[in-house]
Amino acid sequence: MAEEKNMKKIISTIVIIVAVCIIGIAIFFLVKSKLENADKSYEIETVSEKDCKYFAVYTEGKYGVIGLAGNIVVKNEYANVIIPNPKKAVFVCYDSQGISKVLNENGEQVFIEYETIEPIQVNGILSSFPYEKSVLKYKKDGLYGLIDFSGNVITKAIYQDIYSVKYKEGELLAKKDGKFGVINNKGVELISFDYDEIEADKTYNTTTFSKDAGYIVKKTTSDGYKYGYINSNWETVLDAEYTSVSRILDIDSRDAYLIVAKEGQYGLFRNKNKQVDFLYQSLEYNKDTNLLIAERSGKYGVIDIEGNTVVPIQYKNVKFNGIYIYAETYTESFYFDKKGQDVENPYTSMTEVSNQDSYITINGDNLYGIINKNGEETVKNQYLYIEYVFDGYFVAYKDGEGFGVIDKNNNVIVKFNYDVLSKVGEYKMLKGLDMDENITDIFSNDMKKIASLKDSTIAINDNYVELYNAEESKFISKDGELKTAKEIFTNNTLFAESKDKKWGLVDNERKRKTRIYL
Repeated sequence: MAEEKNMKKIISTIVIIVAVCIIGIAIFFLVKSKLENADKSYEIETVSEKDCKYFAVYTEGKYGVIGLAGNIVVKNEYANVIIPNPKKAVFVCYDSQGISKVLNENGEQVFIEYETIEPIQVNGILSSFPYEKSVLKYKKDGLYGLIDFSGNVITKAIYQDIYSVKYKEGELLAKKDGKFGVINNKGVELISFDYDEIEADKTYNTTTFSKDAGYIVKKTTSDGYKYGYINSNWETVLDAEYTSVSRILDIDSRDAYLIVAKEGQYGLFRNKNKQVDFLYQSLEYNKDTNLLIAERSGKYGVIDIEGNTVVPIQYKNVKFNGIYIYAETYTESFYFDKKGQDVENPYTSMTEVSNQDSYITINGDNLYGIINKNGEETVKNQYLYIEYVFDGYFVAYKDGEGFGVIDKNNNVIVKFNYDVLSKVGEYKMLKGLDMDENITDIFSNDMKKIASLKDSTIAINDNYVELYNAEESKFISKDGELKTAKEIFTNNTLFAESKDKKWGLVDNERKRKTRIYL
């Protein structure tokens, strides 16, 4: 009986231990899951010019800060002042030795408990406010952490350094124990600290970098550097085991198309899925056709992004000519369309026109025309010259007539009356010159004639264009509208006026002042 009771106790104890272990394991994985699935989302604070409350000013070789009303907030006595978020009274001021301190709207030093406070510059973006707008980097005991603009600690000082992820505001590259990872501006870990290098893949969205941009990561191994890929949701797509990884940036898709090299051979992945096996010595993508030039054993051909052969890999050279594929052997040359069908290509040159789905073509007679993306001729090769200018308009030169403007369907917008027709600086305007009459005409962005003047000169300024001669001046805003001098020079009280080929001055109500006739 005693032995039976002891056995029951032992079994009961084992059951309890097993149960405790199971509960412990369950708790461990639950906590791990919660940590791994922590909210990785973040917000980027936006700032526009109209939101600005504070401005850095430069006077007599020194920087300071003024408020919206022009009041002095920080005296001009610093070698540099950075205002990371001009809506907030946080001013990072540097002396001539590069040592910084942070002042508030009262000119008082704040965050003095830290060794240093630094703004975090966002690299690779075009912005009037190129800094993280909600966090600052602080240093304590030789390590770095993040605080917000109110001084609240976001992360402890546990990092060897913190930088911006190039092209990605709100995401920060941090170094810990000699390895790099990525955190967001809330301090949440996005990419683990396992890598020797991390960089965004530079994916654009129209004119700005896209949130769909992922990361190319690098590790150092006994076989040299190895690369992998992490997507925009911070999920590992490719482990760091390849000799090179690059994303095709010209494919407009949330999917990441990746040209990947392994042991000297190249393949193509669409996210985690291998589209093209490692069979090629090189792969080169062409955005016009959505195809790739593939090289194998010194021979070239064309494949699609699914890995299907379009042009056999048997030519000594292959290149794209607009929407056509040009291939040559040692004795012959061939043209193919993007389906791999033989075609006759009448063009010696094809130049893509951005955002117009068109190409400017030159034929064997050196005449210019236009075709669309499908190879359909929309403007016959009849002009001596064609150049795209803006907003769907092309300047063309017609033999025996002169320069004019057409659209991509050969509709004449401006008649062929000019000896010279060209853009006005960087503005969306054209200037046309009739040399026989020595008259200059200015056309707006919708090709309306807005100014005309004989024996004139054009002066291009920051916000306006002036067309003038000895008798008068005409002012055109950067938006292509004819303006008076008063509308252009809003701070002036006196304006030049011409009468009977002489000049004088009037006030801003056009009342007579002492006239100085020239």
